[in-house]
Amino acid sequence: MKLSDREWKDFSVPYIFQKIQRGKRLKNADHVPGIIPYVSSTANNNGVDDYIEAIDGTRVFENCISLANSGSVGTAFYEPFAFVASDHVTSLKRENTSQYVYLFLTAVLEQQGSNFNFNREINDLRIRKMRVMLPVDDNDEPDYQFMEDYMKELMTAKRKQYQEYVEQRLVKLGVDDMKNTERGGYNLDLESREWKPCRLSKLGKVESGRDIYAMERVEGDIPYITSGSQNNGIGYFVSNKNDTFDKDYIAFNRNGAVGLAFYHPYWSVMGNDCRKIHISKADENMYVGLFIATAISMQSKSFSYSRKLGTARANKLQIMLPVDDNNEPDYEFMEECGRKIMAKKYIQYLKYLESTCESSDLLLK
Repeated sequence: MKLSDREWKDFSVPYIFQKIQRGKRLKNADHVPGIIPYVSSTANNNGVDDYIEAIDGTRVFENCISLANSGSVGTAFYEPFAFVASDHVTSLKRENTSQYVYLFLTAVLEQQGSNFNFNREINDLRIRKMRVMLPVDDNDEPDYQFMEDYMKELMTAKRKQYQEYVEQRLVKLGVDDMKNTERGGYNLDLESREWKPCRLSKLGKVESGRDIYAMERVEGDIPYITSGSQNNGIGYFVSNKNDTFDKDYIAFNRNGAVGLAFYHPYWSVMGNDCRKIHISKADENMYVGLFIATAISMQSKSFSYSRKLGTARANKLQIMLPVDDNNEPDYEFMEECGRKIMAKKYIQYLKYLESTCESSDLLLK
């Protein structure tokens, strides 16, 4: 199915959605920890910014589209679950609409995002005046059946593509018997290992980052590592290079999300809010790098905004690592752990795909 084969016409948003309602303001100080997603104007994690209780006065929506009015203005997500909406989000709902149609409409709505920005937010009046392009049927009405069929076909293709990728990864990981993995045949056996503290400076040299200030950044495809807690610490993509241009290293946060560490197997640059360390075994094997990055992150509770993880503290930092018979870091075991964890995750993904298939044609063999 091709989008270019269809005739398209523009429709007002109120013509498509029968229920349009904005969320209600709820200050962070009033959040009560709970299990209901709190959707705000972030562009990450389906807009979920927190998990709270739906206290009196909040507005709860379900099975609709959330549209960010400010912040990441114009960002839209299909929300199949019940959620509390902030006042920075508008709920758009149609009756008797499948998830596939919702996903199609979500993509169409996001096409309008370029019309808005920080200085021109999406208010209630602008939503009702907004128009979107949709494929139409012979009666010049939105062709919802085509939207559903198109999304089903697209998702089927994506599932098959991902299945092939996962199976290739499992072969590279050396997993010959997936049933053994499902039965727990690949036990990590962490408790039976001997662990000892190891000073970070003994593993490699700790080096500082170098800032590329906002006015200097030129957009590109080189990851620029900052002190964030998401996206592997990548804050921007630039074309600038400085003397931190490197790969196969562990970067850990000196500031921001202090103490969190990420392994970077790709060429990248790093800001001054980070420190990095090269470990020769990690250069040869990414699983060692991932293991040690996790061990560093386990120490993040020892640091805070007022107690940063600078170079001096990093050199003195001790992390717990499994050791071999010579009381040296057991890099072979670290690699084995990494491979097993990755294999288990990939198999979980395959099982999830099986559970979400809606017809025998989609069942993974």
